[in-house]
Amino acid sequence: IVNQMSTLQWHMQATHQAKYCKWAVANGFTSMLPNDVKCLNRQLSLEGHLVEKGQVVQYSESSFREAAISWLIEMDQLIHALQHPACQKMAEIASHARNGIKIPSCGQMQQAIINIFKTSLLNLCKWFSVHRQLSQMY
Repeated sequence: IVNQMSTLQWHMQATHQAKYCKWAVANGFTSMLPNDVKCLNRQLSLEGHLVEKGQVVQYSESSFREAAISWLIEMDQLIHALQHPACQKMAEIASHARNGIKIPSCGQMQQAIINIFKTSLLNLCKWFSVHRQLSQMY
């Protein structure tokens, strides 16, 4: 983004402002004429940083306990699932989030699991290949 107006923008404002504004409105374009940009700069400076967030639930032991019990029942999990190190690690990571967490979609999770599987399989193939070559040497 250029901080200074170009000569073309000043020319458009001085000689073709009405035509340009008509075109901008018809095409859903934000006017970039110097006088219009001065007004926009004050408004646009924060707009990119402001993101609407859903309601953030405040943590409490009772609300976490309630959510954990609900999850165990609805997902038909064993009571010991909450004691599993992977579950505790996930809760620990989420506890440090400042603005809530974003849970990946099913498709994103599926693709991530497939990628992990493929990487593990490739590493296993390399490992067997190296060990097969070593065993042939001895």
